[in-house]
Amino acid sequence: MSTEPLHPDQTAPVADIRRAWVILAIVWAAFAVVILIPGNVVITSHWGDALHLVDILDRMSQGQQPHRDFVTPLGEWAFSPISALMAAGLPTGRAYLAAQILLAGGLGAAGLAIALRRMPWVWAVLFACAIVMTTCALVHGRPEFSLSINVHYNRWSWALGFVALLAALLEPDRVRTWEGVVVGAALAGLALIKITYFVAFLPLVVLGLAVTGQIRSLIVALATGAGIAVLLTILWGADYWQAYLGDLLYVAGADARPNAGGGVLRMMTGPRMLAPLALVAAAAVVLCQRGGQRKGLLLVGTFLAGAFVSDQNAGFDPLFLGFVALLLLVWGRRQSDGRHVALTVISLGLGVAVAPNLFNLATSPVRAALADRSGFVPLVIGGTRHQDILLDRSAALSAGQSYLGFDGQRAFFGQQLPAPVEFQGEALTACESLISPAFFASIAADLAERDLAQGQTIFVADFLSPLWLFGDHPPLIGAAPWSYGGLNGVENADLVLIPVCPNRMSVHRLILEALEETPMTELVSTPLYRLYAL
Repeated sequence: MSTEPLHPDQTAPVADIRRAWVILAIVWAAFAVVILIPGNVVITSHWGDALHLVDILDRMSQGQQPHRDFVTPLGEWAFSPISALMAAGLPTGRAYLAAQILLAGGLGAAGLAIALRRMPWVWAVLFACAIVMTTCALVHGRPEFSLSINVHYNRWSWALGFVALLAALLEPDRVRTWEGVVVGAALAGLALIKITYFVAFLPLVVLGLAVTGQIRSLIVALATGAGIAVLLTILWGADYWQAYLGDLLYVAGADARPNAGGGVLRMMTGPRMLAPLALVAAAAVVLCQRGGQRKGLLLVGTFLAGAFVSDQNAGFDPLFLGFVALLLLVWGRRQSDGRHVALTVISLGLGVAVAPNLFNLATSPVRAALADRSGFVPLVIGGTRHQDILLDRSAALSAGQSYLGFDGQRAFFGQQLPAPVEFQGEALTACESLISPAFFASIAADLAERDLAQGQTIFVADFLSPLWLFGDHPPLIGAAPWSYGGLNGVENADLVLIPVCPNRMSVHRLILEALEETPMTELVSTPLYRLYAL
């Protein structure tokens, strides 16, 4: 194969390449300094998700492995970079921050190296900086004024996916083997972080590499991914993949799991996506003129894959629109004047559509650094671990219950009201408690005061079960830290705790239905919970 550049004008001068690397290093260092100076993590939203994350990280830092020792649809690599640092001695919050910074540095460098061979150096730097920003952010992504460590794995997956897609969809100045290794490793990362991204992006990466003539990179990418799978099978055993698949099937088939985005078609025709959809359709028409059908196909595929992933993410964070905007800028450079202007205008329109999300990601570390820590308390209140993850005091100490006192006969706005929850022939109070650390801390404190369950494993009949973090209770092996119903881990439990007002009634109902045939002896009934011995 010829070693001559496919597009000599894409090869940036050495001075520009050096300038690009210096800028990226400065941006990465700035994020690292701003993030690390406070020495802790502050959150103001999604503390239920934060407790779920800490639950899993603590388990893994003790040596537990996802899918084998506890149930989760998320892959091992969504947590292992953080838990490995925790096992090495870093506190939870700082381990989370350090993992994000290290990953951002690696992905940013890979993104810049790939982008410099496909586009002007300024655009390449912007792409790499966007990768760093997305990976390092301290908010889940929606354009709202909050701070969270919620769904960090979505941001990591977007960053990995964008690096792989950029290499696949844009033709380089010269085909190089190492890019195939990066693409294969990125795809393996997606499979072991969140499978949704892998399913959406794998066909697009394969199609892109084939259409752009990067056959060697395609072969190397597939070989790299297969090699990683073989290596992990040797290390973890073939039964690990069976357990991973079992967790995915459990969540996919759970009655309590709603459609996160309401369906791709509904999302794409909704008010937030109608204008971007029209812009992408217009861009596809422009690209398909004068023999550009391949680029039009890749554009449509990118939009559909991004829309599918966004629909699967609660809250719908359309970061893929920024990536599509960059594609159109690069493809538009070689078009005639009229088509170049059209694609540039469309690209700017897509950039405007996603700008609020990107701005929120970019500014979140600064907002976290400037937050007044006097208004925060540890997420795991009353504990000794995880004290460098701080939650807004009002949220941490909030308590309250909402009662659903329905008779099940009258309709409410045309909806049939839910039937009351029953357990062992008794109708239970229809209510839900606010999700807050105070809820779990109160139960743990009451158990300790009554000298109950100390040192024993507890199965909690609710969708979140971080109770063990707040008391003297070992984690339940086989449990689902985020349950969608069922009796995950109950066979390893000493006790069953049924909250009087659970955090989520839909899951609570499914668990109680499954518990009906389980022999249990009631130990105590309190205003907060009922405790049973197995």
